[in-house]
Amino acid sequence: MRTAGPHQPPDEDRRDYDLRMRVRPYRIGVPLALSLLLAAGTVLPQSKDYDFAFERDLYRTRYRQELQFREAVIHVAWAAEALCASTTQIEPFVLLSTHALRRSLAAHDLGLLREVTQLDEHWRVVWSDESVPDELRLGDVVTAINGRTLPGGATRFDLSALFVGGSVFAADDQGFWEVMDAARKEAQGTQHMRLTLADGRSVEVETQTGCAGAVIASGLDADPDTFARLGSQRVKIPANAVIAARSRDEFRWLAAFGTYFQASQTAIEQMQRVEGMSTGFAVGRILTLALPGAGLLLTAVEAQNERRLAVDGITARADLFANEVVAALGGDPGAGLALTERMLERGMKVDVVMMDALRRSNSAEHARRIRAIQAAQAEAERQQQLRDDAQAGREPTARRAP
Repeated sequence: MRTAGPHQPPDEDRRDYDLRMRVRPYRIGVPLALSLLLAAGTVLPQSKDYDFAFERDLYRTRYRQELQFREAVIHVAWAAEALCASTTQIEPFVLLSTHALRRSLAAHDLGLLREVTQLDEHWRVVWSDESVPDELRLGDVVTAINGRTLPGGATRFDLSALFVGGSVFAADDQGFWEVMDAARKEAQGTQHMRLTLADGRSVEVETQTGCAGAVIASGLDADPDTFARLGSQRVKIPANAVIAARSRDEFRWLAAFGTYFQASQTAIEQMQRVEGMSTGFAVGRILTLALPGAGLLLTAVEAQNERRLAVDGITARADLFANEVVAALGGDPGAGLALTERMLERGMKVDVVMMDALRRSNSAEHARRIRAIQAAQAEAERQQQLRDDAQAGREPTARRAP
């Protein structure tokens, strides 16, 4: 894995940015500031010695979080391919530019963002998988994919920004995704994409089958608490959920949650009809699909108990789907529950992704059963390894016997 810029996981003990945003220093006093805000609706000026360290730190952190989320989306798309009704070829790289921001920034703030992230109006490679050829380097500007020029972005009119103090004009990266979707479909037959770089080079990149569609999020979003289905090919995860995520498993859980809405619902419902299962998930069966040959088996008792884990609604099913995808990737199936509890403790507003009491209860029980299956599988593999070792130790003796 290669990433552009600092890409270490956020420090668990770092300062609470939202709290700091409320107490950032201004040149004028609070009463006068409020009067000016009410009268003119303008941004308060900073003192001459204000160094904007907070803003730089904020933009740098939001950038790292977005990189972690985008990486997680690709890994989840690959890992959950066997579960998805709709699949396509998925690229092993991430391109970002300021056109992908979902909130317009003032010129000065945009300058600070560019300074600490190296993002600009060009589509640059900010993350790549190990499978990407060395010719494609981090920071390279991609101008076209499969001969289609990547658009510079458009502007959309967003009335909701009025309620959060932002600009009603926001960037729109729909054109970028149209080019990417076309390249993914074309790669179905070749398993390759051809990238044209700004320096004139052309690089072929091998793709991998994964869940169709895209799950997106931006740490700079005019609607940070809103979950949305953007057409038939994209799902937007609330920015507040991405900001609250800390571990790789939590980023993957969010990516898998969005992926369920995008490409998995039909496949899972078909599997349930064929097997005569309840509206809940077949615990362990999804893990088996995601990891062919893993040998995860359910006892008759466990299969019967699974029927009691019936939950209603797409969001509840998405919780369990995400639990199992994270577990299939070797992570903690309870990552989403931990994320929800953190958001609740902070009193954050997060649409759809944050679980209510019933969903938390079902998710906790589901995670417990997955861990039990994982433990049983690990013990079975250990016992098999012991038998293999013992057999290997007897063979040399048998060959030496007359």
